[in-house]
Order: sequence, then structure tokens, then C-alpha cells
Amino acid sequence: MSEPQHPSGQPYGTPPQPPQHPAPQAPQHPQAQPDAQYPQAQYPQAQYPQAQYPHAQYPQAQYPYGAHPAPARAASGGSLGRIAFIVSLVALGIGLLVTLAFPLIVRSVYDTSAIGVFGAVGNGLVLVVAAVALVLGLLSMRRQGQQILAGIAIGISASAIVGILMSWLSNLAFALAYS
Repeated sequence: MSEPQHPSGQPYGTPPQPPQHPAPQAPQHPQAQPDAQYPQAQYPQAQYPQAQYPHAQYPQAQYPYGAHPAPARAASGGSLGRIAFIVSLVALGIGLLVTLAFPLIVRSVYDTSAIGVFGAVGNGLVLVVAAVALVLGLLSMRRQGQQILAGIAIGISASAIVGILMSWLSNLAFALAYS
């Protein structure tokens, strides 16, 4: 990258100064008279009261030239989208833990109803957390601001919800077919 261009004769870091032009001179036309055909309009000068503040001290800026404090921003869709993204990652993590723990539960617990309860509670928890992430992501998409994290949260949570619902429907179909 190249250096920024500076006006010649001006040190780096100093504020630019407007060019100094000499005051305009009155025209040197002695024979020029105001045109009698077009008289000059005379307007009265308005009198405004002058406020006097003899002891007023104005605070000086507390930041260097060129740097300005960041303006206060209203809550945008970016923060809600970030929360939705984090909640969807939590749902994904819980789903991963349930999936990894399921073979261990099957080998350690010999009661089939306990295995079914573990699967239902684990996947139900993932379903609820993913639904919360989906709602937060959809709300964030309706707000102003950056929406990429909200879109990712919607994708993760929607895929988790569809996966769980399809798993439950397939389990229900096999349970009804073989009972």
C-alpha cells in the first residue's frame, strides 16, 4: 500500500488549513456609479439580543484530532443473531453428547424403558433448545444489522429440528409396524 498523500509543506498529523486568499480589493473604477434605473434596495438590520456568558468555559475535546468517539448504537439484529447462533451451537453440542452417550447407555443400562427415556429426554431437550434458537434467529432477521450469524443459527437449528422430528417419526413407524 502506498503512503497517504499529504499537501506539500504541511507536516504529517496536522489538520489541513484552508488556503489563505488576500481580501478582495474594491474595484478601481472611479466613473462607475450605481445605475439609476435599478436602485439599490435598503433593508433594515435586525437587532438580536446578545447573550453574554462572562464565565462560561467550554470543555475541550478529550480525543486527538481525527479520532472521534464511537456513537452510541441501539440494539441491532447483530446481538440477537449472535445469541441465536450461540444457542444453536448449544443445541448442536447437546445433540452430539446425546448421540455419543447413547451407545454407552445401551451397554450399561439393561432396562429398555430407561434407554427410551434417555433418548426422549435428550432429543426433547435438543428440540426445545433448537426451537428457541430458530425463533431468535428469525426475530434477528427482521431487525437491522448484520444477519449472517442469524442465518447460520436458522440453518443449524432447522436442521436439528428436522432431524429429530424425522427420527421420531421413523421410530414411531417401526414401533407401530412391529407391535
